[in-house]
Amino acid sequence: ILSRALGGKTGRAISGWDIGVTAIHLSSSTSTLFSSLNIPTTLSVIECHQDEVRELPPEAEVIAWSEKTGVEMFRYGDHMMGIQGHPEYTKDILLHLIDRLMQLSFIEDSYADELKANLGKVEPDKDAWKKLCTSFLKGRF
Repeated sequence: ILSRALGGKTGRAISGWDIGVTAIHLSSSTSTLFSSLNIPTTLSVIECHQDEVRELPPEAEVIAWSEKTGVEMFRYGDHMMGIQGHPEYTKDILLHLIDRLMQLSFIEDSYADELKANLGKVEPDKDAWKKLCTSFLKGRF
């Protein structure tokens, strides 16, 4: 929504739903930007979406990507940052969303079962996300 509001183009992801805990990679220029925060260059975040940024808004910069999504994060100057994932979500929230998507027939039961089975394997990097988002909001990078 943020990308589209700023003049970018979005749409349904060709690769389909992205649900679960996903590893995102900070771009090399962004790693330098975040270096003072002492956070890893790869962060895990909870995702639940089927849309993606296809074209960034003018003057926006990709700051993170994943194997499935080319624009996981972008910044628009020093005052706006878009995040595809949901650092604010917990696994309980995600489990509820998976059940809801299955009940509404947006995803197959077997896919929901697979997603739930994989949830225990990786934890989102909550502390790193908190540092990153707080620092951005305070204008510290």
